[in-house]
Amino acid sequence: METMIQQLFQEFINNGGEPKVTAFKRHLDGLINKDIKPLCGRSGKAGVDGGWRQELKARFGGRGAKWVKVSIDNIEQTLAGYDSSADAYRQWIYKAGYAWIRFSGPRVVKGQNVAAFEVRTGGSTIDHPKQLHYILVSELDMTIEFLNSTPHAMKLEETTPPVVKEEEVVEVKSDDVVEVEENYEDMMGDIEALMAQEEMDF
Repeated sequence: METMIQQLFQEFINNGGEPKVTAFKRHLDGLINKDIKPLCGRSGKAGVDGGWRQELKARFGGRGAKWVKVSIDNIEQTLAGYDSSADAYRQWIYKAGYAWIRFSGPRVVKGQNVAAFEVRTGGSTIDHPKQLHYILVSELDMTIEFLNSTPHAMKLEETTPPVVKEEEVVEVKSDDVVEVEENYEDMMGDIEALMAQEEMDF
């Protein structure tokens, strides 16, 4: 009765493989890397615990899928732990009516599976790996909504510049200029006549 290894070798030969030990060994190494290696190590362990970490990463793995919005009430407690450097972020989210956070990765906090999100108070294009907001995996569906873009692209972090009032421009008509010139000439004529009268008096 043929052993399993012999059957594999015979199958290798039937598929055009060279009847050499080195060639068969390379074939086995290829099979191990392709079909066996994914079942070992961390991947195998993930299968044991339900793979929630991989599922969570896949959920936020698409292009533009890392940014989500949450209610300001949801993030308020996390923001309370930050200093005045988060004031600009507070102004942005109050203006928008919601907060935006970026998926960082799966975590286990106090024995509970959570999704960790960066709170980028200094601007969405700057990494904030230590500023994390946690949401229970079991509560994600009722807590987050995908932004489907980035805060930068949506211009959520722009400060509205103060409105500068334009100075009122008074249009001067040509008729007005002529009238002013005539009034000026009349006034100068009156002054000259007055001066001449005073000279006569003396």
